[in-house]
Amino acid sequence: AASLLLFFLAYPLAKGIWMSLTDVKIGRAGEFVGLENYVELIVYDKTFWNATIFTLVYTAVASTIKFALGLYLALLLNRNLPFKSLIRSIVLIPFIVPTVLSAIAFWWIFDSQFSIISWTLRKFGLIDNNINFLGDPTMARLSTVAANVWRGVPFIAITMLAGLQTISPSYYEASAIDGATPWQQFWHVTLPLLTPIIAVTMTFSVLFTFTDFQLIYVLTWGGPLNATHLMATLSFQRAIPGGALGEGAAIAIAMVPFLLAAILFSYFGLQRRTW
Repeated sequence: AASLLLFFLAYPLAKGIWMSLTDVKIGRAGEFVGLENYVELIVYDKTFWNATIFTLVYTAVASTIKFALGLYLALLLNRNLPFKSLIRSIVLIPFIVPTVLSAIAFWWIFDSQFSIISWTLRKFGLIDNNINFLGDPTMARLSTVAANVWRGVPFIAITMLAGLQTISPSYYEASAIDGATPWQQFWHVTLPLLTPIIAVTMTFSVLFTFTDFQLIYVLTWGGPLNATHLMATLSFQRAIPGGALGEGAAIAIAMVPFLLAAILFSYFGLQRRTW
C-alpha cells in the first residue's frame, strides 16, 4: 500500500513541484528558475487570477446549491414512497452518465441556435431572440454552474440518504412525544446526527468541483474570453497545447493550498464537531 501511494501520489506531486520550479517546455529540458513561474502568475497574469477567482466562486456556489438540493432530495427519498427503488435508480442517472456525454448534452441545450431552452421560451413568447448561453461571459459562467449542479446533486442525495437511514427512528418518536415540530426534529435530531456524513460528502464534493476539468473543457474550452477557465483547465491549456510545462505545473501546484484548506475545514469544523 505504501509503495502504491508513493508511486501514484507522492512521486507525481514531487515531480509537479520540481517542474513548477523550472522553465521546462515540451521538447526542451528546462533549467531551475526558482519561484519565477509563481511570481509571473501572481504579479503579471490576469488570466490566472480570473481563473482562480472563478474557481473559488464556481466551487462555492455549485457546492452550496448541490448540498441544499441533495439534502432536500434525500429527505424526500427517505419517506415511504411508491416505487422507491426505481426513483432512486433514476436519481443516480446524472451521476452515472460519463461527464463528457453530459457536457455534450448541455452543449446542445445551451447552443446559441438550437437551444431547447431558447426554443421553449420563444414558443411561450417570453423572449424574441435566442439566448447566447455560451457566448456571453456571465451566461457562460452560470451555464457551467448549472451543468455541474445537475451532475453533482445525485451524489449528494444518495450519500445523504444512506446517512439518514442510519438514524434510529426512536429519536424521532421521542422528540415527537416531547412535542417537537418537523422543523425542530430536522434541526435538533437529523442535522446533528448527519453531520459526519455531511463532512465526508461535502469534502468530496468540494474536491470534485474545485478540480473539475472535463465538464468545462468540453462545454466551453475555458471561453468566451477565458471567462470560464478553472485552474485545472488553465493549467492544462498552458502545459499541453501551450507547451509551457513549468508554468502549467505551477498553476496545478497552486491548487494544493486551497484543497488542503477544504480538507482541514471539513475535519476540524465538521467531522470533529468542536462547535
